[in-house]
Amino acid sequence: MDEHERKAVYKETFNTVADGYDGAAMRFFPESAKHLSSYLHLRGNEHILDVATGTGCVALTLAKDLPRGHVTGIDFSAGMLAQAAKKRKAWNIKNVCFVEMEMQAIDFPDNHFDGAVSAFSIFFAEDMEKQLCHIADKVKSGGKIIITSFYQNAFSPLAELFLETIQKYEVEIPPMRWKRVATDEMCVSLFNGTELQDIRSFQKDNGYYLNSAEDWWYIIWNGGFRGLVSQLSENDMKKFKQEHLQEVEGLSSHKGIWLEMNILYTMGTKK
Repeated sequence: MDEHERKAVYKETFNTVADGYDGAAMRFFPESAKHLSSYLHLRGNEHILDVATGTGCVALTLAKDLPRGHVTGIDFSAGMLAQAAKKRKAWNIKNVCFVEMEMQAIDFPDNHFDGAVSAFSIFFAEDMEKQLCHIADKVKSGGKIIITSFYQNAFSPLAELFLETIQKYEVEIPPMRWKRVATDEMCVSLFNGTELQDIRSFQKDNGYYLNSAEDWWYIIWNGGFRGLVSQLSENDMKKFKQEHLQEVEGLSSHKGIWLEMNILYTMGTKK
């Protein structure tokens, strides 16, 4: 699969899952966004670029801390942007705009924004260093660029159970692209390949208990794993779901089913 085909698959997947992307079972997205304002050291008047904004979790969260500023969120998925626009209207947030745009072709002038964020998206780019430099080009000197990514143990042990079980149904497992920036060392190495300075990377624990195995299925069906289960026939999907969720229920405690969710925050400053 070449880059063009891969991008088309990603766009179709995100358009498909957009309606369910903000479900409570996937609350690691809004929860991880809450920390970004403090890491950007916002004064309240900045113009921030949110790259691959999805349903706008980061953009809308940052906007609340920018009473005299603005956030521009871009994404290539019209379905995701439609959900972001609904939330903006429902929450009556005025200082955000959403634009359909590919992150590999950010059509804004260089040195235009005061800072930039790219949450859980850099790993979709074939050339991550080139993508990071492209984002940095759009930021003024002295501005911060932050990416978030999943730590290597994210979704454990549920993801391992999922992959082990679905392979029994002869579904080929592609490389997990997010694993390319799944440790502090990997993230720092990526940033070191650019002209950014004052680079640091650290983890925050965003894990939580799922109420039931059905919550885990919600994450599968409304996230990146959907592309794998969609390869199953209707009969096999029914069998797989029953088998897998029975395994997951076996991990349940009186608190629920633990979802490991360590998030990596990596940041640098443009010279």
